[in-house]
Amino acid sequence: MGIQTQSALIAAVLLLALGVNVLFQRRVVHRRSFATFLGALFAYNLVFFLDGVVGGPVFGRVVLLAAVMVPWAALRFYDRFLGETDRVAWSVVTPATAVSVVLLATRLGDSLTLGVLITFYVLAVVGWCVARLYKRYRKADTPVEGQRLLYLVIGGAASVAFSGLDLLPLIEIPFPAIGHLFTVFYMYFWMQVIQRSRLLDLEELLGRGLALVIQAVVIALVYTALVVWVGGRLGLFFFNTLLASIVLIFLFEPLKQLVTTWLGRLLFQEKYDLQMQMAKLRRELASVIALNELSERLLARLEASRRITHASVFLLEGDERGFFMTRSVGPVEPQRIDVVTQRPFLEALRRERVLAREQLESELRDHSRDDDSARRQTVQAVLETMDDLSADLSFAFLSGDRLLGFLNVQDDRLSEAFSSDEIRLVAGIAAQAATVVENSELFERLKERDRLSALGEMAAGLAHEIRNPLGAIKAAGQLLSPGDVDEEQREMVQVIIEEVDRLDGVVRQFLDYARPYRGRLQPMDVAPVVERLAMLLRAEERDPPVRVQVDLAADLPPVLGDGDQLLQVCLNLARNACEAMAETGGELKLSTALVSERAADRPDGVRRRVEIRVRDTGPGIPDDVRRNLFVPFFTTKKGGTGLGLAISQRIVQNHGGDITVHSRPGRGATMTVRLPLAADVSLTGEHRRRTEPPATGT
Repeated sequence: MGIQTQSALIAAVLLLALGVNVLFQRRVVHRRSFATFLGALFAYNLVFFLDGVVGGPVFGRVVLLAAVMVPWAALRFYDRFLGETDRVAWSVVTPATAVSVVLLATRLGDSLTLGVLITFYVLAVVGWCVARLYKRYRKADTPVEGQRLLYLVIGGAASVAFSGLDLLPLIEIPFPAIGHLFTVFYMYFWMQVIQRSRLLDLEELLGRGLALVIQAVVIALVYTALVVWVGGRLGLFFFNTLLASIVLIFLFEPLKQLVTTWLGRLLFQEKYDLQMQMAKLRRELASVIALNELSERLLARLEASRRITHASVFLLEGDERGFFMTRSVGPVEPQRIDVVTQRPFLEALRRERVLAREQLESELRDHSRDDDSARRQTVQAVLETMDDLSADLSFAFLSGDRLLGFLNVQDDRLSEAFSSDEIRLVAGIAAQAATVVENSELFERLKERDRLSALGEMAAGLAHEIRNPLGAIKAAGQLLSPGDVDEEQREMVQVIIEEVDRLDGVVRQFLDYARPYRGRLQPMDVAPVVERLAMLLRAEERDPPVRVQVDLAADLPPVLGDGDQLLQVCLNLARNACEAMAETGGELKLSTALVSERAADRPDGVRRRVEIRVRDTGPGIPDDVRRNLFVPFFTTKKGGTGLGLAISQRIVQNHGGDITVHSRPGRGATMTVRLPLAADVSLTGEHRRRTEPPATGT
């Protein structure tokens, strides 16, 4: 069995694997015609191998019969790929196939002349198909499409040439039999073409294939050098085989790295530069905490790689109402992205993590022009935003499901500028940048906490110092004898006492806000708290009246809380709602519910909490007021301290919950308190301290 026979067997196995792979790729266009083409080549190589092993005139005819099927399958596939039927070629192939089959069934089937004619006929038809590709290449609409077709033309021409050169040994001209294997490589490249739409991915595929071939050649040389010279000495052959295997095990990874690096620098210099710059950036970001430095280093490395013409970094604003641009390379029009007007882009980016213009444009082409579907409108809106941002690619900075910012890059020198490997490389940097943004937020919160802690301690001490002279002033005013002052002076003394009382109340509330939490948390039911709240509100007389309604969900699980403090919170929220309806009256609805929400830190991705809602039918809360509701000392009430809601928020936070406000002008407001379930609370840290009983001495 010669090398040509062996290569035919290897080609048959590989072609069968390619055909099965294509048939299972349901999204691949032209998969049936391409699988048929692969099947015809598989049958030819398999019969060629059997002829080399068994021999005989029968197999010789079967080889030619299988070869005759190749032009028919090739022409059918190329028609599908090019989108046009070559009627002239079919007018030749159809009768030629029929005539060849008939002749092979006669005595002429053993004729060398017929074999040569069929061989040249097969090569001529396949060569004609490659020529059709060349014609399409000359008329390509875009440089990218033209380059892709050029690769196919060169590979097809080489495949036909090497297949023809395989015939030289038949006329006693020595030549290495590589036509079978080169055809397999060409078919593999074809499979990648119909599976991939990106030219740069094909170039990377060629690069990896070339690297693999070089590695294989080097390894084969090493193996041959250590084994082949031993001749028929079995013991020495086994020893050298073992030695060669050990050498290759240690040599494989360094050799792979060396060949890949060398080819990258030689063939893909820009990609190699990008890899080097991103590697340096990864090391630099490990020590970055400031957001300005993050943007500066990120864009500086991208610019140094010479792979971009435009780039920009956007980060989330403090109030989370938009994203502001921190730095850019090249002109970028918008300096801010609003979370409302650009919601389609931001939602798509949060969901997909990476947005690629060419993929979105391809999806848009899949919809007909008269299609007015919501998905088409969304894709159009995303593309419009990317146009404004000068972005071919947008990478999200994500923390769980929270979008912290994003990076935009573009190279307007090419319509297809970044390969899939490069996109994954930059996406990894974006993930590291998201970690930097998270760490920066945490660092700023720690700094703010330390600052507020120092300020709180100072303010608490100052408040204590204020209360002492206030007590003395009030006592002095109360000790004044009514007979010693006239009517006007008595009124002034009364004003002094009242203002001292009011100031003392403010200081007392401030101390309540500043001092550490003193409650004791334990599993409890929220229903009694809401019922008691309703009873207290109904006992208070108001004109015009406020109707109090209660809607309690059944079988709510217990929460971990302090009943008295939760009542204080709910009473504060409810009285604020009643005051909002003081002029018109209305309805106050108290309700409870069990709600589920997404949670990335939960095994099932869902967290359940108990919700207490206080809803009024008042005039609503303006946006500028709603944003500052929980800011200490902010108030819209005449004579208010601005500490009630701040204290309520702190109490709820100490319970592990939160307060949210929903309001629309003219449609009332809803204050919502959400509390964690007792079964879900991890008793660590502060929660453990609040729930454990105090230690007693012995």
